[in-house]
Amino acid sequence: MSKIFFILLILLISKHYPQNLPLEENKYQYPTSHKQLSEFVKKLDESSDLLNVEEIGRSVEGREIFALKFSKNQFGKDESKLRILFFAQQHGNEQSGKEGALLLAYKLIQKENSHLFDKIDLAIVPQVNPDGSEVNKRRNANNVDLNRNHLLIDQPEVKALHNFFYKYYFEVTLDVHEYSPYSQDWRDYGYIKRADEQLGLLSNINISEKILSYSKQKVLPFISNALQEKNYSFNEYVVGGPPNLERLRHSTVDINDGRQSFGILNTLSFILEGKNGKDNFIDNIKRRAEGQYEAMLALLRFCYINSEEIKELITTERKNLIYDYSPIIVQMDHFKDGSKFNLPVTNAQNEIDTTIQIDNYNPQVKKILEVPQPDAYLVPKACSLSVEFLNNHKIEYNDNLPELGTLQIYQIESIDTIEIEGEKFGNPNVIITEKKISEIDREKYYIVPLNQVKRKVISLAFEPQSMFGLRNYDKYKKLLQVGTAYPIFRFFKD
Repeated sequence: MSKIFFILLILLISKHYPQNLPLEENKYQYPTSHKQLSEFVKKLDESSDLLNVEEIGRSVEGREIFALKFSKNQFGKDESKLRILFFAQQHGNEQSGKEGALLLAYKLIQKENSHLFDKIDLAIVPQVNPDGSEVNKRRNANNVDLNRNHLLIDQPEVKALHNFFYKYYFEVTLDVHEYSPYSQDWRDYGYIKRADEQLGLLSNINISEKILSYSKQKVLPFISNALQEKNYSFNEYVVGGPPNLERLRHSTVDINDGRQSFGILNTLSFILEGKNGKDNFIDNIKRRAEGQYEAMLALLRFCYINSEEIKELITTERKNLIYDYSPIIVQMDHFKDGSKFNLPVTNAQNEIDTTIQIDNYNPQVKKILEVPQPDAYLVPKACSLSVEFLNNHKIEYNDNLPELGTLQIYQIESIDTIEIEGEKFGNPNVIITEKKISEIDREKYYIVPLNQVKRKVISLAFEPQSMFGLRNYDKYKKLLQVGTAYPIFRFFKD
């Protein structure tokens, strides 16, 4: 009887538990399709009590976007546990993040890893852009770069991701990408970047200085050591170059990407950049996927070891954010601080690995322009796009305008041009006029108070001189017209 029972148990397990990853089934000749991904995650779900798979949205072409939620109890309900979100493949032609995320999910349901969920709840979204992945294209089916849509949130894939984030308010997030080291300008210079993995930290200096410091001083060296022990080369994520011809800096300060859009809410947030293949598709896919897996696992282990410390840090800094009326920095850029950067590279001619020292290294972000924060903003009800923005971000607003208070109104005198991070922005010259709120038709406006965790998102989006502002996007161009008043007013209590 025991032998029969054992055989039945084996058959039951083999029926539900996937024996191989889809990438293995494909013999590493082509990446996991959406159909394979869907079947695989459902089999994982059936095989483990730790895992619950949730469909969080659909792509433009109707493909499911899945979140794999790992927890020893009801996900997100135990306030003592650290909530972590990993998401991959916003860019459809960056395949290894998805494959690494599936490998991580496969490993996490193994018994030897179950202890991690004593302290953390983890959600993995292995594929944000299924439509792009199916045709190996960077953008989604609407031809939008999803990693530049986190301010507007008007694409269904990004909307699904943010709605999922707001459901649990994760304390740690990781956005998994690939970088290409094979561009012609680098080859002409004689080298290609060789880091298997690069970790990008938060860089917008409106984010809590304690969180910025924690990322740099504690998380970065831990990930570096963990990867190098596994024989993966690593450096902090840098963009620009070729070195000493163009400046090298760390990743953008903009809040429209997957890392900084969550970081501006005082989340411990990162971007992971694995090394792409020469064919931008399947070249060396096994090692690429395993490198992404090892980096994700290293961050997960760091969070497990330091869960209470991280939980306290994020909880405190989010509470502080709600009442932070310090000036908001609306323009900033990267500058030298005298330090140099050692960049691991491969000689493009003889393929010998080496390291070069970068002199034109700009690691320090400094303010260019700051403005005081008001108590609230007034948004015209007729400005449907601005209301759409508020709704997409789940920002609190109402139409119960106070009877007393002072409005500051920007008059747009002219618009110059400023270049930051290699991009040109319209830089308006403004004159501020004031009037009492009783002088306007209060029935025509919503009030958006700033005493909420999204306060800096609101200010950075609405301020007309902000390099991060809505007015920089084509659909919002009408907000900024020379010779007129900017339609969103600043409100101060009397």
